[in-house]
Amino acid sequence: MKIRKNHARKRYRYSVNRKTLNKTRSSTGKIKDPKLKKMWEEGQRVGTNFNEMGLAKDPNKTIAIPSYRQNRLHAAKIVNGFVEEELDEDELRALGIKKAPVEEGPKRGHVVQELEQLASERADPEFRLPKGVVKELTYFLNKHKFNYKAMVTDRRNYNQSTWRQFRLKIRRFMAIPEQFNVYLEQNKLPKGVKPNWEEYESDSEWK
Repeated sequence: MKIRKNHARKRYRYSVNRKTLNKTRSSTGKIKDPKLKKMWEEGQRVGTNFNEMGLAKDPNKTIAIPSYRQNRLHAAKIVNGFVEEELDEDELRALGIKKAPVEEGPKRGHVVQELEQLASERADPEFRLPKGVVKELTYFLNKHKFNYKAMVTDRRNYNQSTWRQFRLKIRRFMAIPEQFNVYLEQNKLPKGVKPNWEEYESDSEWK
């Protein structure tokens, strides 16, 4: 018996812009970094561009996780004579076998060096809190000062942080002078001096 096939009726979608749709499908995305954009060749594939610049498209393939099973199989094949063991340079020279030429580096390898240098210049060893966290802590400090118990019951405690978590965040905020000094200036408080506010110091109970 022949199987009956049901075909959906084809409908032309007049609302779709075919030109824009084709560009979206064929596009590889916008390159934001100016150095990569300058060195990127549009006619080549993504993988070829990355290889020529010394970058990795897929880090799992570039730095693969070593397989214990594959290593054991390779060792067993060498022992049983199925695979020849790799020879040293001296052994190859004694047998008169030329060593395979060493592959040269990527064509546009200087891109990696430029990116590494740029990253080292921008690197900031000191820790900074995100702007959103600073804004949140500023609100709680302005409203409750060091009263962590009141912060817990505040309606804007969306993350349901405990009083110990609030205290840890605020102490971390106070340990960053560049960010905490801005808060002190806004509230007209002296720099380098801890505000004379009541604080809960005990970890076991509320004062």
